[in-house]
Amino acid sequence: MEFCQIQLNYLDWNFQDAKGKVELLKEWKLPVWVMEPLRGGRLAKLTDDQEAKLLALRPEEKIPAWAFRFLQTIPEVTVVLSGMSDFSQLTENLHTFETEEPLKEQETEALLKIADGLLGGTLPCTACHYCVSHCSQGLEIPKLIALYNEHCFTGGGFLAPMALSAEPQEKQPGACVGCRSCEAVCPQGIKISEAMADFAEKLKG
Repeated sequence: MEFCQIQLNYLDWNFQDAKGKVELLKEWKLPVWVMEPLRGGRLAKLTDDQEAKLLALRPEEKIPAWAFRFLQTIPEVTVVLSGMSDFSQLTENLHTFETEEPLKEQETEALLKIADGLLGGTLPCTACHYCVSHCSQGLEIPKLIALYNEHCFTGGGFLAPMALSAEPQEKQPGACVGCRSCEAVCPQGIKISEAMADFAEKLKG
């Protein structure tokens, strides 16, 4: 392999463990090509409060540029594939990439805190796997919760259904029987059975 293309942005740095993927590619000395640097445009516009926090750090920097500066902070990134829908976006991107201005530590911390805020409605699974050994159906619960979070955050999309299409029916969210044994050992107190039932319903629609 000459390079590896992955979904990488400051939202997915922890949400989809893009950090771990970059570290693995670094070990293999593979350059990183980035897709979804703005998460389908989701990171191009933030709340007024979130934008104010970033503007206080870099008054001249536009909000979409923050996502690109984050990528400039990662030495392994060599190519950024940015989808642009009009000429003004193209012009802004060209202006951003005319210079390389990686984020400072304080700026990176501020950006990742904003990412945490964007993910406020997701389930706080830490993938400790205590639940897995208590599941009567042998479901890979942390993996299913990660896909559930992704599906809920994006309001649907193709990622979760595509990932689950590779799993047998007995390992799908709908295979959960609601025994709640997993919930008894979950340190985060997640209502896993309810999440699996909701996930199964969402996948039908």
